[in-house]
Amino acid sequence: MKSIIKTALSLGLLGTSYLGLAQRQSVREMPEPKPIGAVPTEAQLSWHQLETYAFIHFGLNTYNDLEWGYGNTPVSTFAPKHLDTDQWVRTLKAAGMKAVILTAKHHDGFCLWPTKTTDYSVKHSPWKNGKGDLVKDLVASCRRYGLRFGLYLSPWDRHHAEYGREGYQRAFHEQIRELTTQYGELFEYWFDGANGGTGWYGGADERRNIKPKEYYKYEEAAEMLRRNNPNIMIFGGTVPTIRWIGNEAGWAGETNYATYNLEAEQHYRENIWGHRGAKEWLPGEVDVSIRPGWFYHPREDHQVRSVANLVNIYYQSVGRGANLLLNFPVNLEGKIPTTDSINAVRWHRHIRESFRHNLAKGARVEARDTRTGRTFSPRHIVDGKPDTYWATVDGVSTAELTLRLPRKRTINNIMLQEYIRLGQRIERFSLETQSADGTWQAIDTRDSLTTVGYKRIIRFRPVETSAIRLRVEKSMGPVCLAELGAYHVRELVDAPLVTRDENNRLVLRPAAGSGSADYRLRYRLNDGPWQDYAGPIVVPSDHLRVEAAALASGGQSSRVYELGYSAGRFTMGAGISEEQRRQLVDGDGYTAVYFDKALRQFDFRFQRPSLITGLVYTPNQGRDATGHIQRYRLFLDEVLVAQGEFQNIKANPIPSEIRLAEPKLGQHLRLVVDAVLDNQASVSVGDFAIY
Repeated sequence: MKSIIKTALSLGLLGTSYLGLAQRQSVREMPEPKPIGAVPTEAQLSWHQLETYAFIHFGLNTYNDLEWGYGNTPVSTFAPKHLDTDQWVRTLKAAGMKAVILTAKHHDGFCLWPTKTTDYSVKHSPWKNGKGDLVKDLVASCRRYGLRFGLYLSPWDRHHAEYGREGYQRAFHEQIRELTTQYGELFEYWFDGANGGTGWYGGADERRNIKPKEYYKYEEAAEMLRRNNPNIMIFGGTVPTIRWIGNEAGWAGETNYATYNLEAEQHYRENIWGHRGAKEWLPGEVDVSIRPGWFYHPREDHQVRSVANLVNIYYQSVGRGANLLLNFPVNLEGKIPTTDSINAVRWHRHIRESFRHNLAKGARVEARDTRTGRTFSPRHIVDGKPDTYWATVDGVSTAELTLRLPRKRTINNIMLQEYIRLGQRIERFSLETQSADGTWQAIDTRDSLTTVGYKRIIRFRPVETSAIRLRVEKSMGPVCLAELGAYHVRELVDAPLVTRDENNRLVLRPAAGSGSADYRLRYRLNDGPWQDYAGPIVVPSDHLRVEAAALASGGQSSRVYELGYSAGRFTMGAGISEEQRRQLVDGDGYTAVYFDKALRQFDFRFQRPSLITGLVYTPNQGRDATGHIQRYRLFLDEVLVAQGEFQNIKANPIPSEIRLAEPKLGQHLRLVVDAVLDNQASVSVGDFAIY
């Protein structure tokens, strides 16, 4: 038959239509690979593409210098003078945020809309003479500027008298009904995981414990949410569509699976990495604040995250396949503070410019193995379209791609994206660049080259090359890769970290991600002359103002630190050895000390009466640390000067300050531990500092 067709063609007896048919049959399109494991819904795919959006924390806590209100703060204290939701949204849009989530009610129970379920709301506050509705105002601003809108509603309510009983169940669900029927479409809804404990509870002032999974009736709540918002993403509860990333420090695991099995979870920190091959597509959301706290505190005005720090967070969240929910605490004026706004906008501009030009565009792509058909062409990985992809044939779970760039380029970032409609597959890969002599060299990176998922961005030392090679060394099935981008990103310089150790030595350390070869440090004390930093410097003085700067080819950055009393000014009480004392005042939260249940107080004795303004407790900074102090009392010369709780310390174990109402002269400071987080037997301390 082949010989007959060949003869006919040579004599011109067959038309071009037959020839075209023969050619098309010879390159018949193979079917797409079968999905591997759980796959995202259309709503989840749309959520992935948002990548960055904003949290807003604002309420009674703002006006009472609190993170977790107890539920008894007077409504009369909520009286913003210049609240401007348009300013919020303009700022957030300029910072690249695609959406906004508002804390409509935090754990204190104060509602930012005029709910019918409680008198603890804006309806009974001085703001707008009780006629205000902050949810409504923010929704209107979002519509004006084209941002999507979502809500956070704390299940825990420390104000409501019926919390823990059936009456609050009804009130909670009615609040959900109000919020999901009166304000239009919601893209995401947050059920926070903090549930039960001490609270005001209508004046009962007691501890109430509940079983969250049963008490809140999350399944019924989810039905209400979806009734008017069929594509809504749900955070928390028992029927989520996205997961918490397991920390509030701003990072996902370098190995990060978008799949997860809630029923198999043994420890909440598993969320950082996900579960390989789990039955549900439950991608991670990284929530982190632009300041140490979630609500505004004036004392944190000098602690706003720098542009370089925010860039590092982007790489550790979006660059590891998670979405980034960046919190903006609104200040006492009712606006996002200037420094926060400027840093966020500059951060977005840096990200936008960094990934504007894909240097792999126009590259010639060579694949060792390709599924037959135009749908799976290797060219798709450089077409800038995440909905097209290259795929290998069935049974091939390793792959090799070579990109021949149009010309020699300097690169230091490579971005990869899988075609996740068919599941997450890649589990280990390597990246190489070709040298001028034709040899291949592995990129010089500190990143682990494991999972890819929706997006993975790898940073490495700059290299000049005309070719890039990707080797997929392990995959759960045929490789399905949507995009590969190569970029030359300008490195930013972040201010160094400053501590003072137990020997009164000032120590400067490069910030995370600072890897420039020409990186150098400088400092000055109390506005004195600038000096080069060559190593620890003994500075026994009290109450130092230290300005530290980092300089490199990418620019320079500085930050001011306020240091309190030097460690030599006080001794510590019985039950603490000299070695433990040194660890407790060495300025390092990782050199933590554990104390058994016999020790529940810490004594600091000064050589002479000294002016005390506060004490800073740094929790153990080690991974999965336990024993954090939760509730405390502070005495100065046997007089109670402060008491309270370290709020949100489990999810956000940052240094926490106990500030006296006013500075007092004293010689003996005593911290009494009244409760340890999760009722652990041992107390752990990373560091203490006295001001």
